[in-house]
Amino acid sequence: MEDRNLQEQFSGLRQEFLNYTGETELLPGEMEETTLFFQAPAVKGLIAFGAENNEFLDRIVDTFAGINDMDIYRGCLTGYLIGLYGESNIIAKQTDLALTAFFQKILGLCEAYMELACDRLGTSPEKMLEDEELLNRFYEFPPQSLFEKAPEPVKAWMGISMLSLGVMSRICCMRPLRDELRAGDHIAQRCEFLGDYRDTVGFVPGILNMVEQETVLLLSPGTGSGVEVSLEEIDSNNVFFTLLQFTLYHEGLLKELGAQGFEYREVVERIALHEPVDDEEWPENLYESGCFGYYTYPALNRDGSYNEMGAVWGEGTLHEVPKLDGRYVILLTKPSIHRSWGNAFVSSTHSQLLPRVKLIRRLPEDEAARWLEKVYKANQSKL
Repeated sequence: MEDRNLQEQFSGLRQEFLNYTGETELLPGEMEETTLFFQAPAVKGLIAFGAENNEFLDRIVDTFAGINDMDIYRGCLTGYLIGLYGESNIIAKQTDLALTAFFQKILGLCEAYMELACDRLGTSPEKMLEDEELLNRFYEFPPQSLFEKAPEPVKAWMGISMLSLGVMSRICCMRPLRDELRAGDHIAQRCEFLGDYRDTVGFVPGILNMVEQETVLLLSPGTGSGVEVSLEEIDSNNVFFTLLQFTLYHEGLLKELGAQGFEYREVVERIALHEPVDDEEWPENLYESGCFGYYTYPALNRDGSYNEMGAVWGEGTLHEVPKLDGRYVILLTKPSIHRSWGNAFVSSTHSQLLPRVKLIRRLPEDEAARWLEKVYKANQSKL
């Protein structure tokens, strides 16, 4: 039976936390120094209690479901805590849903802050991106100067960076949360815009725009071969290329598809898959090199050459590749330009993602030929 004294202690600490986070008057300097929030007795006490009494951790995370009733700034930092506990697999569905709803509210308040700050500076968010001097003035603009007029937008602006870290952690683990934000009001585009001014917000669109689960046909006009592969949780084409090359290497299909100069490094594959790697194993220079040239099907010219403007760029995703007869199709050829990508693109944006590229099948010779004929005919029709 659960200790009644511990239950009463938890109830008291929980209420102290909710009372503290519900207060709208902040400590002096609290928005500039996040440690003031985490060192506050009401916050520190609840966290310490959970660390000493693990059986209460689920209820602590349940407590955070009240985030939408909290002060805007303290709610943002509570959102960071939700992500922190989530990385230890201490989660609650209602808390996650409350977090995504709160995040959308904070986005709106940040947009209101930008309008107010730009109005004070005599410009607009759109004009700032075209004028470096205006942009620097915005960066130097003191948010506190707007606090009396618009405290909530200022609090949101000061807190969204920490909140975004918590949101990133949760949406990388849970597709339903990603879908929840995708169903919102143009969340990815709005985050892209704000990301120019609040860095961590800019990571969110990469997760919302990633490839959840797709299949793609890879055709090699030079060898007449092809394969079909599946992708899961791939947030950039560079991650796709990295894992694809390892998959084809293990399946013994690189040569058949016309690869050039592939070097297998087992530690890079483990890093790309977010598998454990000891510090002493970590490469001094982490990178992967393309053993193919990757092109969209319209890039193939009549003479067999490729239009470089039709290259599949690593910074994008499969969703940017045009479909042929309803299928994603990528053409493989010998690399005409040596392309490598480093640490930021060998593995996914967040370690909680589980990127996978799997071989579905090797296309029979006649099927590969039919698809290549479709490519040729589609390109001839453009002439």
